[in-house]
Amino acid sequence: MASIAIPGNMSFGAPASTAAHERDLLLRRLADLAVLPPGRITAQERGLVDMVMAAAVSRLDETQRRRLAERVAPLPEGPRELTLTLARDAFAVAEPILMHSLSLGATELADIVRDAGHDHALAIAGRRSLPPVVVDALVDYGNGQVICRLLANKGALLSHRAAEALARRSSSEPEFVPLLLARPELNARQALLMFWWSPAQLRSEILARFTVERRMMHVALEDVLEGGIEVAGADEALRVILSMVRPPKAAPKSHIAQLASLATDGRIEEFVGELAQAGRIRAETAFRILSDQGGEPLAVFAKAVGLTRAEFGDLMVHATGIRGGSIPSRTDVERVVRTFDAISIDRADLVLHSWDWSISGDAQIVMPVEE
Repeated sequence: MASIAIPGNMSFGAPASTAAHERDLLLRRLADLAVLPPGRITAQERGLVDMVMAAAVSRLDETQRRRLAERVAPLPEGPRELTLTLARDAFAVAEPILMHSLSLGATELADIVRDAGHDHALAIAGRRSLPPVVVDALVDYGNGQVICRLLANKGALLSHRAAEALARRSSSEPEFVPLLLARPELNARQALLMFWWSPAQLRSEILARFTVERRMMHVALEDVLEGGIEVAGADEALRVILSMVRPPKAAPKSHIAQLASLATDGRIEEFVGELAQAGRIRAETAFRILSDQGGEPLAVFAKAVGLTRAEFGDLMVHATGIRGGSIPSRTDVERVVRTFDAISIDRADLVLHSWDWSISGDAQIVMPVEE
């Protein structure tokens, strides 16, 4: 078959460079239409331009897409499809949309957190306003750097679920603790749970900020409380919860004397049992108090069960001897004694039974279900 020669001066279209220039010019003109205020273009035309630009914007280079994102981001009613497309683009393009766009809804932001990667999630965590559904997605994403930025963001609204998850997670990521303590959503039980893995300075802050005198409750419940707790006796979880509103009760001196004898004989299991009976708490909680090397939980226990300063000193000696480990320094002893002196009996009793609730795990059973 004979070949067909094509004359050298014959063209089937513009040169590639010219075609690319004309394409870019067209897309930039469409972009100009996409960012017009709603009153300057009909809703139907605007929707069409939005749809076309969302599908075609990837043909622009990254620099041009970034410039377009910077124009779209501040619009109060930006082109929806184009905004979503740019938000899922490379981070260098998406950043202004992720940080500032008001056109992205909470569900869309949550989807981007789940799908788009670390830099996108970190930018979203810094937005001026973050509703709970987005916060939950960021918490589930789980990156520590993202969560620290989230917790430092005063415009973020933590759900009960998020605050609970992060309070418990802070046991392995202590950098969360001071950030969580600054959050208004954190409740007393969560703060007192974090007490266990907080440094001494933050332990003092927790005891000062998250405890309360229960005078009004005691007066209002005086004639029904003990009977109600007795009735709840078979329901162990309910009994533990109600113990948080019961007035403090001094431990019998027989329990205190028995502790000295058990410590001398090294009978740690029975020692823990006596602590539990004296404080009206579970053995698991008593063991946690005894095992804590900081000493503040023992100070709280001693105040809650009505020990004098001298009796507390004896208890510290017995506890140190039976659990083993290093002997507390003078500075450590003075710090722990300051804790004993600073907290009232009623506040100490509240802390003790809040620990009993949280450590038991039953706190999870009665948490409110969020819609």
